[in-house]
Amino acid sequence: MSPSSRLPTLLDVATAAGVSLATASRALNGSTRTVNGDYRDRVFTAAAQLGYTPNLSAQAVATGSTRTVALVVTDIADPRDAFLASGVIDAAADAGLTVTVTVTAGDPDRELALVRSLRGQRPGS
Repeated sequence: MSPSSRLPTLLDVATAAGVSLATASRALNGSTRTVNGDYRDRVFTAAAQLGYTPNLSAQAVATGSTRTVALVVTDIADPRDAFLASGVIDAAADAGLTVTVTVTAGDPDRELALVRSLRGQRPGS
């Protein structure tokens, strides 16, 4: 990817808004620390103009978790698993979470590998 086509970073947003990196982060990530209304507006305007989207991996490192729920099922085509997945997805959507669904096909080794992999992605809120 060439430098001119790279995705905008949080630092790019902060620079464009004329605020510190910490202020931009607090504004965009819904921090409990209050951000001045003018600064918040400038950050959101800069983010929109730059086409900024958060780096979810960086957020997971910073917070220790993601806004993702991991669901491991045996067979998504099985009506019981489909019903379960549907309920989890609906509840997650109500909470502003995204669901990652993975299938084990009844293989305990695959299940263990998937759970280990998903834990590394820091699901949970």
